[in-house]
Formats: sequence, structure tokens, C-alpha cells
Amino acid sequence: MRILHVCAQEPAFNSGGSLCVYQSHYALTKLYEDVDYAGPAISNKDIECKYKKRYYLDASISKLTKAITLLQLQFDRYYPNWKNANIPLDQYDLIYVEFTKMNYVVKDIAVSGFKGKIILRAHNVERDFYRIELENDRSLLRFMKYKLGGGRERYMTQKADRVLAITEIDGQRFIDIYQIPKEKIVVFPVGVNEAKHQKEITGELNEKIRCLITGSLWFGPNCEGVKWFIEKVWPLVKEICNLTLAGASPLEEIKKLCQKENIHLVESPKSMMPYFENTDMVLVPIFDGGGMKVKIAEAMSYGLPVVTTSHGVIGYAIENGVDGYVTDDPLAFAEAIKTYFNMNDDDRKKILENERKLYRDNYSLEAIERDVHEIIASLE
Repeated sequence: MRILHVCAQEPAFNSGGSLCVYQSHYALTKLYEDVDYAGPAISNKDIECKYKKRYYLDASISKLTKAITLLQLQFDRYYPNWKNANIPLDQYDLIYVEFTKMNYVVKDIAVSGFKGKIILRAHNVERDFYRIELENDRSLLRFMKYKLGGGRERYMTQKADRVLAITEIDGQRFIDIYQIPKEKIVVFPVGVNEAKHQKEITGELNEKIRCLITGSLWFGPNCEGVKWFIEKVWPLVKEICNLTLAGASPLEEIKKLCQKENIHLVESPKSMMPYFENTDMVLVPIFDGGGMKVKIAEAMSYGLPVVTTSHGVIGYAIENGVDGYVTDDPLAFAEAIKTYFNMNDDDRKKILENERKLYRDNYSLEAIERDVHEIIASLE
């Protein structure tokens, strides 16, 4: 089977979107030998070499080309180079497209003579994502993306043979707003590779519990969650915790909040690995946004306990008090941290062992490979 993997982000280990692309890369290249790639240049050579052929889409374009692209109402920086790539689409048996915003890819597939199947991997519901962006920044560009994004997403989801939704909620959104047949939707969760330096599960802690919050610190829902935690939860746990906040491009408001005692802000780290490796617990206070929170799967892959909200846990089968903690109440959120801190080593060890089993059965790359195999087999 010849497969083309089309991406708007490179497969990599440095962000939520890239990690999700990597899980597709891992499964496709493990299952099939003849997999090509079209997308941004891949910086990791070990990932790059797994593809048989690569069509790199350069994001840098001239001002004239950018102006022409905008006149065509296209905002994707890869659009011009895709049109010039001359990829023989009709020679593939399966085209696997990441994200639901590259409508021009599916349009070109439709007129290419392609006879195979299209799988569309929806990282979130783009219309909902653009709505959140517009609420945070009411610019003309954001407004245009919001108005046009839904129509493009509708076209892509309707033309695909399978739409892989991150969560049941996202899948139902596609059904409700785009009238996608239910049988076309497959719930396909986030999966990440197991941490290279896996901690031995002992349940031991030091005098203070080291807590970590990660995420894009310019993105509205992440910022609101951080603000909620620092203002309402942190005063209740600061005596037993040290907090590291590591994420991209923090807003000034976040920087000011992080001036409190025992809070350390890391701006735009190149890699999250050192921070996951040097923490005891991952906190995910979030109340809005789409898809699954990749940071939770990452935390689980490192064998770290998670405290999150009912929104953060969407897509995960975490059971409160069994393999993690889930609550929307600031007092209960603080109590979850205190409960874990005050447990004996054996009880903490049991929580972590339950979490590791949950991760390996559902959110590991091996579990994702199994799921991709089943999805593709259903199309044959």
C-alpha cells in the first residue's frame, strides 16, 4: 500500500500538535514500508528517515506571493508551495491528512484522478479553535479565519472516508455542525512515546512536592487556568509545593502572577523533557478549548500523577482518586494535591501503577499503532 502523510506541522517532540503528528507518523511507518511525507521540513533525522520520499513545503514566501495568497483568501503559509509541489496524488492508495484546515489538499485530491481512501486526522474542531482565538484577539485576520474556517472544515470532513476525532465530544461536534454520518467518525485519542528516562515507581517524595504546569501561555484557556490556579489554589498549597510554570510566549499578566513566592517561570523552553523529568506532579487547570490536552498523556508517559479539571480530562479515562485527580473546585483541587502529598509511599505507588497501566493500554504509541491498523483495515 502506498501512503501519503500530509501535515501542517512536522512530526516532532516539542509541542502538542507536533506530538500528535508524530503518533500518526510512528504508526504509519511501523505498519507500512511505502509511506511518503508532504509538509514542513523535519528537523529530527531519525523521524525523517522513516519516510520513503519527502515533499518539503517551505513556509517562507515572498511578499508578492503572500499578497496573492491572501487575495485568494488563503491564510495557510504552506498553500503556495503545496500548489507548486506537483505531488502525484493519483499514485497513492491512501492519503492521510493532519488537521482540518488544509482544504486545498483535499480539493486537489478530488481532481487528481485519485482512486484510494482519505483519512482526515482532526486535532480539534478548527471552528471552535478559531472562535477562541477571535475572543482573545478581535482582529480582522482572526475574524476572517473564523468565518472561512468552518466552511473549509465542513468540506474536508465531508470528503474524507474517515474522520479521526480526538474525543467523543469533538466527534459529536462534527456530526452536529457539519452533518457528518456517524459511521464516518472514529474516536482516535492522543498517544505519546514513553519517556526515555522512565522513573522507577516508588511513591517516594521529598519535603516539598514539585509541581509543573505547561502549555502555550499566550492561549486564552491556558492563561485563564493559570490565573485561576495561582489566585485560588496556590495560597492553599504553597507551604508544601514548589511550582514551575513552563510554556511558550507568556503574557505580561502571567509574568506578574509568577512573581509570587516559590513560583518559577520558564519562558518558551526548547524542550519540556527536563521539566517533566524534574517534577513530582503535573497540574492541568483548564476550563475551555478543544481536543485532548497532550500534556496529560506526556505526564502519564513520565509516570507523573495528574491533577486536572473535568474539561482537562476530556478524552482520558482517568478515574478520580484511582489513577489521577479530577475536580473543578479550587478547594478540592488543593485537597487533591495535599492528599497525594500526605499519602504513604505504598498508596502513592498504587496510584502511579494504575496510571501507568492506563497509559500503556490507551495512550502509548503501541496502543496508537493498534488503533491505526484497525482504522485502515476497516477501509479495505
